[in-house]
Amino acid sequence: MQRVPVDSSSIASIGYAPQERVLELEFRQSGEVYRYFDVPADEYGAFLAAESKGAYLNQHFKPRGYRYQRIPPSSK
Repeated sequence: MQRVPVDSSSIASIGYAPQERVLELEFRQSGEVYRYFDVPADEYGAFLAAESKGAYLNQHFKPRGYRYQRIPPSSK
């Protein structure tokens, strides 16, 4: 999945696969990627439009309780 870099102190990039309804977040500090399942396309749009991606994550996205999988950072 292609992720796009975002202007955020906590999130490095965000990606979305509309067919699968999967959203990926790559965290800046740890390099970890979280893959969230059954996420509607408008949620991805709201994430990208949010002034603060970290605040949106904590105040709006996480409370919705999407199922997720943590992907450890790849060794480079």
